[in-house]
Amino acid sequence: MIKTNWHTHTARCGHASGSDEEYVLAAIQAGFKTLGFSDHAAYRKPDPPARMDFEQVPEYIQSIRSLSEKYKDQIDIHLGMEVEYYPDQWEELSWYRKNLDYCILGQHHIVFEGTSIYKVDDRENLMAYVDALENGCKHALCDYICHPDVVLWNYPSIDGSVKEAAERIAEISLRYNMPLELNCGSGVLRDMKTYEDGIRFAYPTRAFFEVFAEKKCPVIIGLDIHNPKLFLTDKYLDRALSVIEGLDVRILEDFDLVSAASERKKDFY
Repeated sequence: MIKTNWHTHTARCGHASGSDEEYVLAAIQAGFKTLGFSDHAAYRKPDPPARMDFEQVPEYIQSIRSLSEKYKDQIDIHLGMEVEYYPDQWEELSWYRKNLDYCILGQHHIVFEGTSIYKVDDRENLMAYVDALENGCKHALCDYICHPDVVLWNYPSIDGSVKEAAERIAEISLRYNMPLELNCGSGVLRDMKTYEDGIRFAYPTRAFFEVFAEKKCPVIIGLDIHNPKLFLTDKYLDRALSVIEGLDVRILEDFDLVSAASERKKDFY
């Protein structure tokens, strides 16, 4: 079992369960040494669903900071956000970037209130998704890209456009020294899906990680926890690892994301 997880949600997002403290206690029970909370970022304007309300942000910060102090002798707890690259929400994104320990980039819509990446089924929107990732990294908005292959949830088959997207994301990772995430969340919590080219998990996707392995991109394992009980099982971690079995993936173990974030923030604009 891994001992560090930077991708942990809270019930504030509306699709997770359990109290903040229950997540901490479960992580401690499972033997984790470092726990990063990175709930979905909230925005002042009405935003896509499955996010905390903007008014909840101060309480989220206070709660995680308090738990960090309470359990400091048992586990290192850090406060982050899972953000998207939305230029028209830059005021909030800038505040998160400057005031939290770290940010991870998890693009769920191509533009604010725009096309959901879960519905992407053509090359144009697939490349628009990659453009958003590139812009987030170019502006030093984030410290790693989570579920880089989530865009393939509804994509019909592994075609040339998918391989082009994987190559571009690998280039982005190397250009900005940006880790990519092997995600152990929704894609493997559900059973495999049937696509035009066969049966696979929605994500992670082997076709992406074949490229990431070949290019030696840095990879972080992210549990993407939405329920404290999931800290206590290896089932979904094992499913994710099965996708990359046999590949020489450059996995970063016990990576100090907060220190990396401190350096990267200097380039944020």
